[in-house]
Amino acid sequence: MGTVVVTRNYQITLPKDIREITGIEIGEKMVTEVVEKGILIKKLNKSPVDRAFGIWKTKDSGIKFVDKIRKDWRR
Repeated sequence: MGTVVVTRNYQITLPKDIREITGIEIGEKMVTEVVEKGILIKKLNKSPVDRAFGIWKTKDSGIKFVDKIRKDWRR
């Protein structure tokens, strides 16, 4: 557990050990929640769409790829 300081813009910096243990990276979104003993900060779970982004590698453009899939369905 580390100590953080609230800046004049109400920002905090997470301690390095916390970032490393949790795998928090720059640009990740966090969720805050007020709990009985303080504030809980959690990583925001990515949506299924965000997790799947880029898993289909293709050389075709998006339109050509969709046309190809539709032709395969018709067979």
